Amino acid sequence: MSTIPTSAPSSLAFGCPSPLDVENGGLFVSRGSGRHPDRVLASYEIMLVVRGELRLREPDAGYEVSPGGYLILVPGVRHWAEEDFPPDLEFFWLHFRLLPGKSKAGRGEGLAIPRTGRASDPDRLSELFRWFLDAQEKGKLDKRLANVLCVTMLVLLASEPGREDDERIPLIARQARRILLKSFLEDISTGGLAGRLGCNQDYLGRVYRQSFGASVMSDMHSMRVRLAKRLLLDERLNVNQVSVQCGYSDATYFRRMFKRFEGVSPRAYREMYSYTHINRV
Repeated sequence: MSTIPTSAPSSLAFGCPSPLDVENGGLFVSRGSGRHPDRVLASYEIMLVVRGELRLREPDAGYEVSPGGYLILVPGVRHWAEEDFPPDLEFFWLHFRLLPGKSKAGRGEGLAIPRTGRASDPDRLSELFRWFLDAQEKGKLDKRLANVLCVTMLVLLASEPGREDDERIPLIARQARRILLKSFLEDISTGGLAGRLGCNQDYLGRVYRQSFGASVMSDMHSMRVRLAKRLLLDERLNVNQVSVQCGYSDATYFRRMFKRFEGVSPRAYREMYSYTHINRV
């Protein structure tokens, strides 16, 4: 007969082995001058482009990374830029090392991550970077949290492409989302989108919701709010300016939509991430 414990332990104790060791990270914001240094790293570096285009070269390859894209630089390989930073360039960066003896996974356990490509979920990846940087600047980032966040980033980079590229989803829904991703700042509606695709509005709305779990208009507002979250990190912009750049002529309506999706006001969100480490050139 099994014995029923009379009391539960006060904590859960277990080891937290990690295959890597995170060094530091930041958000680079260009001022339109300066150039990426010609250097050889001793660690890996993840770079996620938020705005503009990042152009770097290595001895055997050249990279042009647009918003939502990423690049992983590897230790021991020289990289450099052949031109100055463009004025609109912004990218997150994070340095980490793989630990000897812990980077080898068993069969079926490893991650295959292309060194460059488009992130399957760049907004979620950006959230992880912001979490990392906020904790780092507040002095609340211990090694365990840093390593877990970095591993999570790498898992996301190893994930499948975005759902708008998933061939299991009806073509009309994928086409609609591709248009929305490019045009969400425009004055767009489900009817207008259906007209561009030559289909019935009700049919498009139903198929879109079944495919992506949200209506066309809700997805559009979600995309605008995700852009707003990035712009709010730039303290040179006030909330009204962010509202306009995100497609809202009415700042009050923008605040209402932002709080609906994020649970806090734009101002409160900015204060939450006001400690993000930014390096400018």
